[in-house]
Amino acid sequence: MRNTAKILFAFVVVSLFNNVPGFGQKINNDHLLNATIWYQRAGEMKALCYQAYNLAQLRLDQTISKPLSGKLAIVVDIDETVLDNSPFEARCIINKTVYPKGWSEWVAESNALAIPGAVEFLNYASSKNVEVFYISNRKVEEKEATIKNLKHAGFPMADDTHLMLKTNTSNKEERRQNLLKTHKIIMLIGDNLNDFTDIFERRCPYERNFITDSVRNEFGKRFIVLPNPMYGDWESSLFDYQKLTPEEQAKLRKEFLREN
Repeated sequence: MRNTAKILFAFVVVSLFNNVPGFGQKINNDHLLNATIWYQRAGEMKALCYQAYNLAQLRLDQTISKPLSGKLAIVVDIDETVLDNSPFEARCIINKTVYPKGWSEWVAESNALAIPGAVEFLNYASSKNVEVFYISNRKVEEKEATIKNLKHAGFPMADDTHLMLKTNTSNKEERRQNLLKTHKIIMLIGDNLNDFTDIFERRCPYERNFITDSVRNEFGKRFIVLPNPMYGDWESSLFDYQKLTPEEQAKLRKEFLREN
């Protein structure tokens, strides 16, 4: 009887976890299909990335043409800013899973390709004595695999000193402020508005748009944005940063559609 009770208990626990996204339940990810195919196959995707990094180089040249004191730094995000993780999204679609299931395995492979234009620009910045710092919300445990991936892709300064990964919070402001103690940040590059300033943190879609308008003059100057239609705080904000079922998420996506 005791063994039977244990087996029944184990069955209940497994069943419960199988109904939690990321723990075994098969999820319909068809909403990711067009975004991921566009990201992987569209020439427009590459064009936008080249445009962003061409503009970054132009702004860098303008900035360093003037006398500046102290050590200069460029801050970049990693995922979908310098490394392309769209194969992970593709796996989620095919396998009907969601993050974080499979993510650590993908990172450990260290095979993510460079975003178009990123390697060339960051090596150019390095040649101009501008240090590159990678401020990412990858976990500290993923540092070794991340450094290996960055080096393999050809990025400069891929080392412990220049990688600032997530410890106790996903808010990057503390890490940026720590960097400002020793360096002047002349440019920030990312695919998420939170990569630039924490005034965007945990804001609803309307607030995020209002704030974007209020700092419009920074975009294309200090702030360089990369495209990412697959995921990000733009989507989390639709759900009010809550963990919702796939059905609840689908309902909210439709509610945010604008018909006029």
